[in-house]
Parts: sequence; structure tokens; C-alpha cells
Amino acid sequence: MSNRNVRASGALLVVVVSLLLAATACYSGQVPGLFELTPFYTMTALPTPEQARFAPQDIALAPPEPQRASFNLTFNPEPLLDSLVNSRESCQSNSTAKILFAGETAGRVYYLVDCSGAVGWAVEDRLLGPLHFNKDDLALTLATEPGTDNVSMLDDFFRPVAPNPLLACKAGTITPILALQAADNDGDGENEIYYQIDCPTGNKGWVSHESIFGPLEINVGDRAVAVTESAEEGSEFALASEPGPLTEDNAVTGECYQGSILEATNAQLADHTLYYQMTCGDIEGWTDQTRFVGPLKYDVGMKTVIYVPPVLVFEDELPEEAQAELAAQSGDTGAEEDAEESGEAVEGEDTVAVEEPAAEEESAELADEDRRAVEYAPPLYLTSDPGPAVLEGEDSNVVGRCASTTVAEIQEYGGLDLVYYRITCESCAEYGQDEDGNPVCTAYDTNDGWVEQQYLQGPIEFVPGDQVVFKASSRAVETDEESGVQYARIPSSLTGAAAVGQYTEYSGRCLLDEPVEIAGVLLETARTSSAFNFYYRIQCEGQASSYTQVTEAGRVRPVVTYAEETSQITGFISARDLTLPE
Repeated sequence: MSNRNVRASGALLVVVVSLLLAATACYSGQVPGLFELTPFYTMTALPTPEQARFAPQDIALAPPEPQRASFNLTFNPEPLLDSLVNSRESCQSNSTAKILFAGETAGRVYYLVDCSGAVGWAVEDRLLGPLHFNKDDLALTLATEPGTDNVSMLDDFFRPVAPNPLLACKAGTITPILALQAADNDGDGENEIYYQIDCPTGNKGWVSHESIFGPLEINVGDRAVAVTESAEEGSEFALASEPGPLTEDNAVTGECYQGSILEATNAQLADHTLYYQMTCGDIEGWTDQTRFVGPLKYDVGMKTVIYVPPVLVFEDELPEEAQAELAAQSGDTGAEEDAEESGEAVEGEDTVAVEEPAAEEESAELADEDRRAVEYAPPLYLTSDPGPAVLEGEDSNVVGRCASTTVAEIQEYGGLDLVYYRITCESCAEYGQDEDGNPVCTAYDTNDGWVEQQYLQGPIEFVPGDQVVFKASSRAVETDEESGVQYARIPSSLTGAAAVGQYTEYSGRCLLDEPVEIAGVLLETARTSSAFNFYYRIQCEGQASSYTQVTEAGRVRPVVTYAEETSQITGFISARDLTLPE
């Protein structure tokens, strides 16, 4: 795993820990405050092991285990029982597991891990790794057989792929890591880690880490920001005339400066170091991965969506501000009266609520099995300059914040140890009520500051307030059998929007030629990768739908009817179904 990925994960952890205020002092040797993020922890401190295979923030693999359908995690740091009665959480075999904490008890090392969202304990010998690569990392293929430049791969049954000159995967190819799997391919009784790669020739296969080099920062065709340690912004940035270290004799200079955009055109391994051939301004040359950060994904003026990964927290341990944020995210308006009495408002797109923090004595009396763990997405803090957010003290650099799923516009880019952007985003400054008594934002504040690239997703074509129309090719379009008029049906859920079809439930329909308004942006993690699918909450004036169950030939099926009078229809639709009006 690259150091930049570790630093990026650490930056998010600092934000979350600061939000939750308290730190667990007895674990301060590793990750302070970590146990406020999860309901799985021990009431007594575990000593830090003198020797451990994994460190906090390492990534391990949860391999398949005999006679178990999934990889089970335990409540506490203890052996997993065959009956699984001490297991509450589990993840699929061959999932990646992030190490959150390492502790030793009874002579054995245990790890608190986050395995695809399941959090719990596993003893060290059940985990494989640390991983050299994670899913979606980039790698450079290496030839492992002498006398050939082809990469030896295994098929899905871990048998050697037959040589094929037309489909051979050549050494020196940059490829993404598609999946990870543990297998005992040599029959020694021990699982080894294999990585699935996808070569440009269209053939996929499994390789060990000896056959790939990396992880790589960028791919050929990607852009990056020229960054040299201790160099000032705007100072000259030189490239080497050939793959290798930059020297006075091979330096190529010109209209290329610190902070300029580099574009990769080639990559080559030389003396165990990867060098990229890059263009910058009016020059072209070579540089290694230490002299740039990337990839640079967005340009000035693009619209993106803020996304901060949610964390597991005990609801009764949230500070007051975080409880209010959580209530707003979940749409809980039960504390509306308290919010009005206190006069406090919290950020959120559609709803606001303020809950009184649980008293310490109440928290202490609450049994562990009765405590509720909830997902909470912290806000994203904006800083005055590129760099991690420092929330308190003389060095505090926070100039604003915006909630997750808020739209952000790119104003400027920059590089430090990561790619940063100066963005503008809006947060709610004042709340009111709509005609149905629901809380709505009536006034916004515009925030301006720097954030890391990893918290931005996109770009997106539309933003709240835009008027758009359905594409004629959308599966949501239907022609009324009686009138022959075309309508756009509005799915009532994200599930329906993701796969519009005969089983989709609609909240109503609107005339196809009439524009619909974008009311919000939503993100969903893709099923097969770490990418995101984008959906929009839309509203239009149309006919509401109602459903009745009809029995025909012994089968029950829902039949939809549409109201004759018009009303406001609200629902969801995928970005692929919409376009701007002509």
C-alpha cells in the first residue's frame, strides 16, 4: 500500500476523532480515540504486542475458512468458537480488512478490523498479509519467466493460462487490481494471496505479488501536479531527458513550474524505480513518482459531490453537535421542538433536529447489548491552505465545513503530499418549514476553502435547481395506451432508479416534454468497484400513482393507476436517464 493512501486514511481518522471529542487514553500508543468509532471494544486495556504482523491502517485479507460460509469476527479479542456464538459480525471471504487496533492477550495477538463494514476481532493467524496491493490499485506487470516478456497468469481455477501470442499480457503493462483471493495453489496447506489483473488485450488472470510492481500513483494518460519537496510555488520544475534520476547533465527545462500540470505519456521501470515520461508546458521528459501527486481528476469550474465515508458510533456517545448532524441525516424530526427552543441550527440538506446529549450517568447505566450503534457521516472541514484540517488550537486552519453529499464547485487546485482543491460549497444557515410542517433550509452560507481530492466525487452534470428532461431512450419513458401521450415515470426509490423495469414502483409520472427540477444529488457505491453511481432526486408537476393487487390466472400482480388531477411528484432517477433541454 502506498504511503499516500495511509496518510489519506489517517487524515479522515483525525477529523472523526476530533468530532467525537474524547480519546481512550489506555490505547494512546496506537490510534487515539479509535474505540469511539465502533461498538466493539474491551473494557480493559490490551497491551500493545512487541511483535505483530500488522500495524494500524494496514490492509489484510480475510481468507476463506473450512466449513464456514463467511469470515466471522468475534465480540471480544478471543478465539472464534466453532458454534459462532461469540460472533456478531461477518464479511465475505476474500474481503479486505483494515487493521484498526492491535493488542495482545493470553500470549496471542488480536486485531480489531473493519472488514467491508463489519467491525470486530480476529486473531492474527486467521488473517493474510499485509497486502502489497488493494482493490483498484494500479500495478505494473513484470516478466517472471526468464527469456520471455510475457506475464504468467492463472485462470479462475488457479491453473496456468495457456500461452497465446495474440492475448499475451506483456511485461511493463499498467493494469488495475480487480480482485483479491486466497488459494493454496502449491498444495502446501498454506493459503497465498493472488491478485486479479486485466490486461489491455482483454484477458484477465491471477498473479502473485512477484509478478506486479507498485502500487502506482497514476496511469498513462492521467494528469498530475508537479510537486518537489521544499520548492516554492512557481519555481522551475525540470524533467530528465531519459528514465533515471534527475541530474544537472540530463535536466530538461522550459515553461514548466512547481504546481504545473503534468500529463503521463509512457512509463518504464529502470533500476527498480518506475519513471513516467511526461509533458509539462513546452517540455517533455522523465520523472519518478516522488516528484508529483496525482491523479488530478478535476478542472476549475467543475461540479463535484462531497463524500465523507460514514463511521460506526455509539449513539449515546455522540457529542451534541454530532447527534444533531445524525438526526438531520436520518430525517429524524422528533426533536424539532427542542431545536426551536434552543434556537440552534445544524447543517443538513433537508431536515434539522437537535437532540439533547445523553447524560453520563444514563450512558453508564445503559447495558452494552442495549446500546445502538449507528452510522454517522462527519462533515468535511475546509482549510485556509492545502493541508490536513487542524480543528483546534493556535494552528487551527478550519474556515468552514459542509455536509456529506453537498455539491462543491472547483475553484483552484494544488499539490502537497496529496492533490487538494479549493472549493465552494453551501451549508444551511437558517431553517423554516414547508406547507406540510417539514423542516426546510431557507437560507444558505457559502463556504470557501481547501479539501483533499479523496472527498470529492464526480464530476456531475447537474446541480440542485437545474431544469432537465428525460432522454427518449430512458426505460422510464412510456406511451399512454389511450391517449398516445408520452410520459416519464418517476421511480420512488434508488433501487427502482438503478434498474428501471417491470418491478419498479413509481411515485407518479410527468409529461415527457416538460422539464423536471433537480432537487438533490445522491451517491451509491458501485457493486463491483470503489467507484460511485450518481442519482438525482427530482420533482415535477404530474400525476401521482397508486397500486392495486390484481389476480389473473392464479397469479397476483400489481396494477398502477394515475390520478387525473396533477400534483408535485418527487422521486429518483439515474444520471444516465437525464439530459439538458435543447
